Amino acid sequence: MRLGLLLGFEDSINTMVTLAREGEAAGFESMYTVEAGRSALVPAAAVVAATNQARVGTYIVNAYARDPWLTGLAARDLDELSGGRFVLGVGTGNPHFNEWYMGADTSKPLAKMRDYVEIVRAVVAGRAGEPVRYQGPVHRIRWRASWEPTRPGIPVYLSASGPNMVKLAGEVSDGVGVGIMSSTSFMRDIVRPNARAAAEAVGRDPDVLAFPMGSLVSVNADAELARNATRASICSLFHPVPHPYYDSQLRQLGFADFVDQAYELIPAGRLGEAMALVPDEVIDTMTITGTPRECAARIAEYEHLADEIIAFRIPQRGESAGVAAFESLFELASIAG
Repeated sequence: MRLGLLLGFEDSINTMVTLAREGEAAGFESMYTVEAGRSALVPAAAVVAATNQARVGTYIVNAYARDPWLTGLAARDLDELSGGRFVLGVGTGNPHFNEWYMGADTSKPLAKMRDYVEIVRAVVAGRAGEPVRYQGPVHRIRWRASWEPTRPGIPVYLSASGPNMVKLAGEVSDGVGVGIMSSTSFMRDIVRPNARAAAEAVGRDPDVLAFPMGSLVSVNADAELARNATRASICSLFHPVPHPYYDSQLRQLGFADFVDQAYELIPAGRLGEAMALVPDEVIDTMTITGTPRECAARIAEYEHLADEIIAFRIPQRGESAGVAAFESLFELASIAG
């Protein structure tokens, strides 16, 4: 099981580059850029240049913001630039933000993502001069590559949480990209069996599927401060409106009462009340929270359930600025490794 580092919320690309370099030295085996306040692909190129052996990927790029052909071309370029170290994570993103920022119609995500992943996988594997053809209800392509790819294929992960998207990921992608709040039971009892069954149903070998998992990681020498930071981070997922992805995961795992309360409290600015209602079970089972050694023990629980844990570091109250804030996370990586 690899340990990865999620980047993209830092104050500058230079900071991201430094974190990638130091994270690789500390034992992180992969680096992923997120499409949120920044684009994912330009920082990924910078991270590729700053690292030597770590896998570099996107977790994730927004399919509603990017044409699948150009996404595939960018992935080919990044794979060439990295010497075959790139992995592409794609997903639908937050439908609220898609509508607000772009006016995107997100009414048929399953049909779109089936077409999208099929086209991207064909583009990244396209041999020079060979036709790539696909016609779907949402996307199509008629194209020939001008040069050989760096390798026969690039892993393409599909971000999934709900049962239908997990099934689709099993049918068409190379891996099921799970979000930043996932328990061992969610991986063991819901994600893995549903994705593997879907792969088998369409004649694919389920053993080729990868199961990367993003995770909220709150590490602090003071375990209670780490827990408070996690409470605040969970509540932020409901501001300014609830994120459907995490709404789905929490409800699937039996925390609907908390979700319903958070829906009312957090958009109304009642953060303190909402934090007090975050169930301890959510912190203990759906995040990696505590001292470095406690977090390392939590990571070990996902062995054989996740192929990779991608750490989304939760800021701590009173922490140092910049790269120094990651010292506890780098300590965790050295222990977990």
